[in-house]
Amino acid sequence: MRRTLKSIYLGLGKSFIIYPSAFLVAVGISIVELGIIFYIKEIFGATPSQVGYFTALWSFTYIIGCLFLRPLFNRVLPRYLLIASSFFMGFFILIVTFTTSFSLAFVQYDLYGLAMSFFWPPIMGWLSRDAEGAQLGKSMSYFNLSWGSGLIIGPVLAGVLSAISPRLPLYAGGLLFFTTGMLITAGSTLLPSIRSDRGIEASVEGSNNQVDRSTLLRFPGWVGVFTTFVVIGMIVNIFPVYARDVLILRKEVIGLLMQSRTFIATFVFVFLAHTSFWHFRIVPMVLGQVCLACAVLLLSTASSPIALAVLISLIGAFRALSYNTGIFHGVSGSINRAGRMAIHEALLAAGLVVGSSLGGVVYQRFSMTAVYILCASIVLVGVLLQLGLYLFLHTRESTFN
Repeated sequence: MRRTLKSIYLGLGKSFIIYPSAFLVAVGISIVELGIIFYIKEIFGATPSQVGYFTALWSFTYIIGCLFLRPLFNRVLPRYLLIASSFFMGFFILIVTFTTSFSLAFVQYDLYGLAMSFFWPPIMGWLSRDAEGAQLGKSMSYFNLSWGSGLIIGPVLAGVLSAISPRLPLYAGGLLFFTTGMLITAGSTLLPSIRSDRGIEASVEGSNNQVDRSTLLRFPGWVGVFTTFVVIGMIVNIFPVYARDVLILRKEVIGLLMQSRTFIATFVFVFLAHTSFWHFRIVPMVLGQVCLACAVLLLSTASSPIALAVLISLIGAFRALSYNTGIFHGVSGSINRAGRMAIHEALLAAGLVVGSSLGGVVYQRFSMTAVYILCASIVLVGVLLQLGLYLFLHTRESTFN
């Protein structure tokens, strides 16, 4: 019995830490994501455009971190970056609750976004290292299932907690980030396989002997990630304002609507983990984007919670497909996976910035219907760009690969 337990203990590896950490941080992020909107509206009286800018700028600092902190991903072991990121995210979110100035809260929330930038790229690069093909697709889909499950719980908790006090979601998010930091610290200290992991350093030292076999489909995949998250930026940050002010929905109902976006996505992640028809193919990528644009346009005709839940669920499903194809084709064959993940996350955050800021301005000056049309148009332009990139790059494959 003792030998069996020892064997199990020694066999616990990075997945034992990565999947729970992704889940906890995703719960925290999704609680904060919705909770901060209710918080700044009630505490600071923020207008729709201010909500858009406030929620967009933290994504901008996240982009800055992903792009300019990339050298750290190749010099610092992932577990140390994850520990630092978790504690800093918790600290900056909790500090917001003690701030009486909207401008200062702005800065602190931006620093929260910067801290987040050295969590997701390193954890995804760490997980995907040495995995290819079906194994890569499966491991990344299970990872997506982990954080996707967290996004199911977060919005509901945010709605319930906000109805009690606008500060409670921020307290809960901060606590979850600190818990994640302690979990990773404990795993890094107590688990031999993680304590002895020097994978980043080894891959950098040996990278000159490796051949990069990246697929050109990463470029259309990244376009899809950007345009998809323009829509998500609007859904997550502008739609709750519209639902609260115009549709007069309760916070708890808005939380459930945000949950529907991620609930269906988890099933899509499981499905994609066990299939390969979408690997290295442009058609599923493009069809998913066309369907996403149609779902966004249909939102302009919906007002009942049930209709809204169905359409937002569909958007979540197509988001899952776009996210998965972007990650899979972004890292497949690459020798610098944390760097590729940083590009993926930067484009994702750029989409959130556009969706939040532009959506807030258009909604305040025109209408929510105009926001839906704008987002759908951006997605359809992205489809044309995906097809153009695919045709252009494949005629010059030997030059670009």
